[in-house]
Amino acid sequence: MPSKTAKPAKRPAKTTARTAGKTATKTATRAATKTGKAPAKRPMRNRLNDLTGAQWLFQTNTLWETTYPQDATHALRKAHGAMKPPEAMRDLIEFFTKRGERVLDPFAGVGGTLLGAAMAGRQSVGIEVDPRWQKVFQTIQREFRIDETGTIVPAPGTERAAKAARRRKPSTTFPLPTGELRPIEGELLTGSCLHRMAELPDGSFHAVICDPPYGVDHGATGFSRETNFSMEPEVAGDFGAAPTFDAFYDLIAACGEEAYRLLAPKRYLVVLIGDRYRNGRFIPLGIRVADALERSGRFVLKGVRIWTNRTTLRPLRPYAIGSAFVPNITHQNVVILRRAD
Repeated sequence: MPSKTAKPAKRPAKTTARTAGKTATKTATRAATKTGKAPAKRPMRNRLNDLTGAQWLFQTNTLWETTYPQDATHALRKAHGAMKPPEAMRDLIEFFTKRGERVLDPFAGVGGTLLGAAMAGRQSVGIEVDPRWQKVFQTIQREFRIDETGTIVPAPGTERAAKAARRRKPSTTFPLPTGELRPIEGELLTGSCLHRMAELPDGSFHAVICDPPYGVDHGATGFSRETNFSMEPEVAGDFGAAPTFDAFYDLIAACGEEAYRLLAPKRYLVVLIGDRYRNGRFIPLGIRVADALERSGRFVLKGVRIWTNRTTLRPLRPYAIGSAFVPNITHQNVVILRRAD
């Protein structure tokens, strides 16, 4: 009888990083079945921040609602009409940086981003066109500290510390310190952001996080025909003094060019900005600012989160009830862009 033809030998399976990982997982699972122990999970490789996987997932929700109350520095910072809770800025900074990295805010105001950076253990530089707000931040640096929980508390020996000690119950505005205290780090420069950014070295920051003034095109009547907005620019060079929205978008694009140069590769530019409703028309500033920053190809828009802080919401106003829809704008856009290379 003729002999049977031998079957050709099978080629060895091609091994890739993915198949190797699957094989290792199967082997660990079989071993765990024999021993009765669950296989150990491989730690997540996190190149961007120090968060756990669950913390990371939470921060990807495009609806971001916070309930941060007035903090210990509120009485000093409230003179500025567009301040943000330092805790909210800390949350953003903790997502887009690792501990010890550097953050830049080119529209620093009274230093909310710098306070958030100090709470998170990051280095920070801010730029502010109005020297009044630099003085407020420097006062905060002298009169406050950060305790072991990351809370801003009155510095020992100050009148605020004495008031906190005399109160029967501590509060968010008069907190009692926990553990060792550390100073509030951060440098706030004064001047035009475009000029001061040009003085900083290339690639020297790991995130640019900012809240630019956007009270532009207010005309001779101010904001009398506008909803939920009233902030007049008072200093030459303020982006809020731009005569038109198009001029404002050009300034934002120029700021983006500097931010690109200052950022390390593949890092993030985050812009907090509200929308406007002017002369009967809704103006989606968040989207238009994103378009202006993408125009040069330097950045890629990665997403927009809609943020509101419930504890500081303004009361709703009865705009055109019974006549037409007019929005009460109670949110801000958190526009997230990544350096393209």
